[in-house]
Amino acid sequence: MCESATLIGFRGRRSPTGERGSPTNVEMNGFDMLKQLRNDNALKHIIVIISSASVSDIDRQMSIDAGGDDFLPKPVNAEEIFSLLTNHLQVTWKYQTIKSVSTSAIILSDSPEIVAPPLEDLQILFELAQDGLLLKLVKMAEKIGQKSDRYLPFTQQISQLAKQFQTEKIEILIQKHLNYKQYLNSPKP
Repeated sequence: MCESATLIGFRGRRSPTGERGSPTNVEMNGFDMLKQLRNDNALKHIIVIISSASVSDIDRQMSIDAGGDDFLPKPVNAEEIFSLLTNHLQVTWKYQTIKSVSTSAIILSDSPEIVAPPLEDLQILFELAQDGLLLKLVKMAEKIGQKSDRYLPFTQQISQLAKQFQTEKIEILIQKHLNYKQYLNSPKP
């Protein structure tokens, strides 16, 4: 969640546990840490969006009762993040005209000039895309592109789509190459 917002200039902190997020590093859970944050005059104004894989109504309500401003279930969708930022921060988005990356761009990846990286790298990229970790996805794509110039057209396409928050197109593109590579690696009768 923080990574998607960071790509467009926001600052955020992620704390997998209350202990890590606590300024005093006293062992506590996320709810206790949030209550402590809300009692601190210097920090209580900060917008806190809770994100958890646990999506029960009880967990959502506990997050709000503890002082969370909103709740997002995991995996987090970039559009949901931007919607919450708009609501809580009264953000007005300014859009730039950019080159359109359409489905035809994905189809172009079938051309012989596009070489997908090894299966292991594709799996990592796919997981990052599914988790919405776009900043890490771009960094991983750059790292893969540095391994060999022949991967550059593929990794540049992935990076461009990530910078446009096109996670669904990224997943489709990677999945297509994953399926093909897995087919090539499967035992033949």
